[in-house]
Amino acid sequence: MELEQLLPWIMVVVGIVGLGQGASWLVDGASRLALRLGVSPMVVGLVVVGFGTSMPEFAVSVRAALVGSGGLSLGNAVGSNIMNLLLVLGVAALLRPIYVVGGERVLRQDLIFGLAPALLIMATSWSGFIGRAEAVVLLIIFGVFIVQALRQAQSGQSGRTVVSGAPLKHVALTAVGIIVLVAGSEMMVRGGIELARRFGISEAVIGLSLVAFGTSLPELATSVIAALKGESEISIGNVLGSNIFNLGLVVGTAFTINPAAVPIFVIRQDIPLLIVATFVVGMIVIRDGKISRGEGGMMLALVTAYVVFIVIRGG
Repeated sequence: MELEQLLPWIMVVVGIVGLGQGASWLVDGASRLALRLGVSPMVVGLVVVGFGTSMPEFAVSVRAALVGSGGLSLGNAVGSNIMNLLLVLGVAALLRPIYVVGGERVLRQDLIFGLAPALLIMATSWSGFIGRAEAVVLLIIFGVFIVQALRQAQSGQSGRTVVSGAPLKHVALTAVGIIVLVAGSEMMVRGGIELARRFGISEAVIGLSLVAFGTSLPELATSVIAALKGESEISIGNVLGSNIFNLGLVVGTAFTINPAAVPIFVIRQDIPLLIVATFVVGMIVIRDGKISRGEGGMMLALVTAYVVFIVIRGG
């Protein structure tokens, strides 16, 4: 078999290895950094890990905005957020129940920041157009979230814990983890798309499944590794943070660059589904401070139904 035929398979395998190793380094670096600074792992997950794992969505959406594809910009962010909530947390909870200990107040605040951009987009863009004014408001909401998260980090400091290794080592481990994670995701998506084309899978299905799933791979890998290592707060902080970054920073930046028309079905179907999913997952966690294996299984069933729905819809 020629190298050209083997290359997509090699990319998928290397991508999987990169995802696993990058996620492991990211979780180790972020959790040790949180301990050293006396900051809640959830806050680190919301800000540091959430930002890092949102880089694929940011790159795809901004690139799409530059070439005038508003539908791809918005669809990528909304689809990834639904994947994050239902697929990522569902898989992580199925492997090990996710617990949020003493973080319910922070969780409520961040759920509000997760819901606000989606409600704003739905209310102001019902006719299928996102203007620059709405995009700037999304960036303002994101800015308020960052300020609030940093204040939580300062007020929530409970004293530094002695952790082996220099602080710069933990920062470097976190940064390298993010880089390897994003690179692994890119390689796996590119290899997977090429293999899908070879097997005759349509471009529409590739876009709806592999691209949406692919840009959520960093969140999935990070949350799974965090769950396996007992860092539940990083799992849920990563997903909530990434979702706020996606709608606030990613969509806000994309449509500030180039206001554009977007598919009406995304505004009237997918965003309401995202709002419901955000609210339901939030209530599950707030109710008893955890996501059980049974609830994780239910979330996976819902995301499977969603994927079937968008494929049948053809959008």
